[in-house]
Amino acid sequence: MTASNSNTNQNLDADLDLKDLTNINLGIFGHIDHGKTTLSGVLTEIASTSSLDKLPESQKRGITIDMGFSSFNLKKEETNQNYMITLVDAPGHADLIKTVVSAADIIDIALIVVDAKEGPKTQTGEHLLILDNFNIPTIVVITKIDNANAEEIAQTKLFMNSILNSTQNLKNSEILEISAKNNLGIDNLKNSIMEHLLKLQNENKLNRKTDDYFKMPLDHAFPIKGAGTVITGTINKGIVKVGDELKILPINMETKVRSIQRFRKSVNEAEAGDRVGMALQNVEAKQIYRGCILTSKDTKLQMVDKIVAKVKISDIFRYNLTPKMTVHLNVGMLTVPAKVITYKKVINPQNNNTENLIVNQVGAGQECYCSFELDDKVLAEVGDRILITRLDLPPTTLRICGHGTIEGFESLKDLDIRKEVLRDGNIRIEKGRTTIENLAPSKSNAEKLIGEKVYVIDKSKNVEEIKKLLAEDSNKLDGSKEYTKRPEYIKAIGKLKGTFGTKGVLVADFDAEVGNRDVVLLKRLRRWG
Repeated sequence: MTASNSNTNQNLDADLDLKDLTNINLGIFGHIDHGKTTLSGVLTEIASTSSLDKLPESQKRGITIDMGFSSFNLKKEETNQNYMITLVDAPGHADLIKTVVSAADIIDIALIVVDAKEGPKTQTGEHLLILDNFNIPTIVVITKIDNANAEEIAQTKLFMNSILNSTQNLKNSEILEISAKNNLGIDNLKNSIMEHLLKLQNENKLNRKTDDYFKMPLDHAFPIKGAGTVITGTINKGIVKVGDELKILPINMETKVRSIQRFRKSVNEAEAGDRVGMALQNVEAKQIYRGCILTSKDTKLQMVDKIVAKVKISDIFRYNLTPKMTVHLNVGMLTVPAKVITYKKVINPQNNNTENLIVNQVGAGQECYCSFELDDKVLAEVGDRILITRLDLPPTTLRICGHGTIEGFESLKDLDIRKEVLRDGNIRIEKGRTTIENLAPSKSNAEKLIGEKVYVIDKSKNVEEIKKLLAEDSNKLDGSKEYTKRPEYIKAIGKLKGTFGTKGVLVADFDAEVGNRDVVLLKRLRRWG
């Protein structure tokens, strides 16, 4: 079984025991023509599927159009740490951002390359946002320093520092300078990669999910004479052995593992984190496509077109998410259009139950819950990471909205999302008795309001403007309906405690003095949509 016709020099020690190697998946990101593939070529010892721009369309267009995989060995003699680095060369062209997201979902550490002369471009920023959202340790590599003067290099470095400082997780990322063409700075880069890996290992961040069910997203499938159908991918979790009976979703094909290879060496088993090729029985390569997952029969994956996730909007996204907006949702290796509904969870003071409350807009840096209705079904499970993009925006604009974690697959009907509506009445003070009129049309309706909170507005204020302010407060995403400090526009807060008479008049306790004809506002939850 072989995965490439490349003539790339192979320096891997033939006697090297793969059991001694920790496999690391290293992504190389950056803008088109900034030197990703050239750097991959310098680092590569073993070429693999789609590596080094061997695809005909890549050669024709002069860009990387799909993820390319290759590898090299990295060893620290003093500590006997031995890593096999699988390089994932992600495309930099603006219309290929979907593949970049797929790459980011399978890597442990990243390099982001920036042309020393050109400096960072829009896609540089998008790739950094993806890495930041997925919290992937990143090294910035300023490339082609042989083609730039000292001032240009310094300016690019300054610009990158500024961008990194705007991120959540990448502020302290190291910036290195190299020339892949002249082999300058490559050893320094390898040393930096090693130091990052040792740090990750010491922090137990390279631990693999080997005790879970088997799951491997498939990125390539092809027929090989004598071997049959060969698939390649990076194992997400679990362990696989020769002879295992598995299934391919969503095509529901049952298959059996005929053989397994790691770095062109046959092995009997592989585990989470490993980059592998497998020969499979009972399936044809043409049946498999990007988005298929090879998994064990105890899989937790579901085919879904509805996803509920807790989401954080990127700190530098320029637009708002609003209910019923169409976005692109990245789940695993697939990107699908989806309608989003933004909401928050609040405690209903009437019954202390948690309610889902619509949020009319969510902006930069904010968190919320989102219900996504997808145009097509995808394979997913609770805990999967997602990325939200706006691919309808021009490629000169940062299109990464935010990221999140899947919490469930409920429908909008099951979520029962509510909205807040405002009802207004008036204070009436007569013969020393304070009552509230016009909140309810009848006594029976008034009785249903007992226990509700009301807000009193001075009769001299612009009530319509204050209604807008109250609505804006409801749109805040802290999940609380209580005020820690009373807004200036609220004169008093009261609690309805009973009815008076037979015509829907209410009485309440107030925490401050109220006046005759003051306006009383009542917030109520109603079904949204």
